[in-house]
This record gives sequence, structure tokens and C-alpha cells, in this order.
Amino acid sequence: MHFLAAILSSLSSSVTSLFGKLSYVLGATPTQILFIRFSISFIISLIIFLIFKKSFKIKYFLIFGFLGVLNYGIAAYLFFYGLNFLNPAFATVIFFTNPIFVLIFQWVFHKYKINFLSIISIFISFIGVVLANIGEANLVNDNTIIIGTLIVLGSSSLNALFITITGRRIKKINSGTIENVFYTFFGTALYYLFFSLITKELFSIKYEYLNYGFMLAIFSTFVPLTLNFFALKKLESHSLAIIMPLEIVFASLLSYLIFGEIFNIIKVLGFIFVGIAPVIENIKKIKDGENA
Repeated sequence: MHFLAAILSSLSSSVTSLFGKLSYVLGATPTQILFIRFSISFIISLIIFLIFKKSFKIKYFLIFGFLGVLNYGIAAYLFFYGLNFLNPAFATVIFFTNPIFVLIFQWVFHKYKINFLSIISIFISFIGVVLANIGEANLVNDNTIIIGTLIVLGSSSLNALFITITGRRIKKINSGTIENVFYTFFGTALYYLFFSLITKELFSIKYEYLNYGFMLAIFSTFVPLTLNFFALKKLESHSLAIIMPLEIVFASLLSYLIFGEIFNIIKVLGFIFVGIAPVIENIKKIKDGENA
């Protein structure tokens, strides 16, 4: 069930680039889109928080609010900024090195014992991501590549840190998924409110931005994070990180259905690698389930 939740999270996240591009066509800036996206996500989570009559706990707000800023604030902005130097395909390859960082952080901070299947699955997943995007990479010059790569690696490592910390915290504390999601979006919404006020981009938001912002809030933000927090109750952080690149597969399938994108053999092979990586990482669990 938790494994399926992680896959459904990747499926839901796959519409991010679609609605993001449509938002940019309308003239919205990254800050404006992110502000709308997380403000709406916060409102939705607040309504659910109140419906279920949850009590506000400042300790958990400080923890998950900070984590929200770390991932959805700083890491997300670094990725968007990195796109100024790299094309989206190559930036995606760099970003999905995050399972490697997750495994390193688990080993450094939590003394997690790295097993052979985890290492193999991460390697296969990354090779799959590279193959899936190799035909689309259109690099410019070495200096640009180095700058952009370092920026996106920074985004990837912060995202990995977010997954690692939340994976451990969620298993230890008493708060449920509803509270954790609410606290995360509360902190992130405050961050982007403050940021958009400083840049004065808040005052130039147009009404037409709200439609795609709402879609991003639902399908790219609220649903994926809720499913991920639920999945992390049982899954290890690196297991979730290995499933995340499935977003590329789902996004490409949507592009095929909506825009008629053509697949080549290398890209399909990459999809296969990305798809089998989570299965390899969970072989032991699958066998244990069969023998139970």
C-alpha cells in the first residue's frame, strides 16, 4: 500500500512541467507560480486540518515548516534558477541523482546499513534517467554546464536532505499525515509570501495565473506530498527517492498523449531501467511478502 502510494505520487507530480510551462506562456514568473501553488496548497491543507479538528503544535510546525522551506523553497528555487544554464532534460538528469545523496545522508546521519540491492537499484535508476534524456540534451558551453550543474546538484542534495530527515521524523513522532502536510505548506506559504513581497512580484500577479496555479497546487503539490508522507511511514527514504524518477516516465507518456511526443529506443530503454529499479530495491520485501 505504501509502495503504491509512492508510485501514485510520481504519477501526480508528472504534470508539473506541463502546467508550469503553460503558466510561463501566460507570463507568470517562477516566484509568482510558486507563491500561488503553495498558498493554495496551504489553504487546502488548512481546511482539512480544521475538518479533522487537529490541534496546532508549534514544535511540529517549526520542524516541518523548516523542512518545507528547505525543499519547496530553497531547493525548488535553485532548480528553477539552474534552468537558466541547462536545458530541462539535462537538469532533470542532474536532479535525479538525489537517491545517491539520500543514501549518503542516511549512512552519515543515521548509520543506515547500505545493502547491495540498494546500491544496484540506485545505479540502474540513474542510468535509466540518463538514457531517458540523452537524446534531448543540448549542451552549450563548458562554463555554463559547470555553473548550472552545481546549482542543480545543490537543489538535488537539499531535496535528498528533506527526504532523509522527514523519513526519520515521520516514523518517530506522533503527528499524522494531515498535520505534517499542513505544517509543511504553512511554512512554505509564509516563505513565498515574504519572498514575493521583497521582490514585489506579489503585486503583479494576474487572475489568469490562478487556474494553472490551482492545478499545480493539487496535482503537483498537495497530492504528491500527502502520498509521500504516508509512504514514508513504512518505506525507507532512499526507497522513496528511487521511485521518484518514475515521474519522468509518466510525464513523457502524458506528452505523448497530449502533444504526440515520439519515443526512440534509447528513451524506452531508459524508462525500463527507471521502472525496474524500485522492483530490484524491494526484491527482499516482495519475497518476504510471498513467504509470509
